[in-house]
Amino acid sequence: MAIQLSKKCILPVFIFLLITGCSRHSNINDPYLIRIGESSVSGRAYLDALEVMKASYPYEALQDEQVMKTLKTRLLKQMTEELILTRRAQELGLSVSDVEIENAVNAVMEDYPDGLFQKTLQERAIPLEAWKKRLAMRLLTEKVIDRELVVKINLTPEEVKNAYNKFFPGEKTGNGPSESIDAAFVKQLRREKAQKLYPPWISSLQQQYKIELNEQRWKTIFE
Repeated sequence: MAIQLSKKCILPVFIFLLITGCSRHSNINDPYLIRIGESSVSGRAYLDALEVMKASYPYEALQDEQVMKTLKTRLLKQMTEELILTRRAQELGLSVSDVEIENAVNAVMEDYPDGLFQKTLQERAIPLEAWKKRLAMRLLTEKVIDRELVVKINLTPEEVKNAYNKFFPGEKTGNGPSESIDAAFVKQLRREKAQKLYPPWISSLQQQYKIELNEQRWKTIFE
C-alpha cells in the first residue's frame, strides 16, 4: 500500500541521529517494514529506533496506549521520508565521503567533555559505528535538501541584515554589505525558509516512488 505522509512533515535534518537506518536489502530473517525498490527499513531497525525515541518521553506517558500509537505512527512517517530522501540522493548522484563523516564526528565530540559522548552511547547500548551510520544518513539527507531546496532560496541583502540585527541586537551591521555577515547565519536563514517548501516537495517525491508497507509486520508492531 502507499503511505500517505502528513502535510506537517519535519525536515530530516531534525530527525534524531540515534535511530537505526535503512539498508539496501532486508535480512531474510527480518523482513522489510518499509520498502522503495531495493532500499528498505526492516522491522528490527524500526523497533530499535522506537526504543531510542521512547527514551525522550516520561515513563508514565508511555503507559498510555494512545501515546504509544501516536509515537509509532510518527516514527513510521519519519523513516518513510528518510527512505524517500535516500532514493532521491541516489538519483542525484549524491554521497557522503569517509572524510566528511569523520569531520562531522569530530565536530560533535568537541561539544562534549572527554569520554562523555562515548559514555552516553554506551548507556543507550548504541555502538559508535551504528551512530556514525546515522550521522552519515543525516549528512546525506542534508545534501539532498540543500541541492533541491536551500540553494534555490533567494535572500535580499536587506532581509539578511534585518534578520541578523534581530537575532544579534548587540552586533548591528549598520549599512555595511550583507556579505560581511557569517555565511553560516545566511545558510540557516535559507534553511528556515526551506521548511515552508519542504511539505509540498516531499509529497511530490512520494508520488514518484512506489512505497511498500509490510502490513502484516506493521500490524504486529502497531498493536
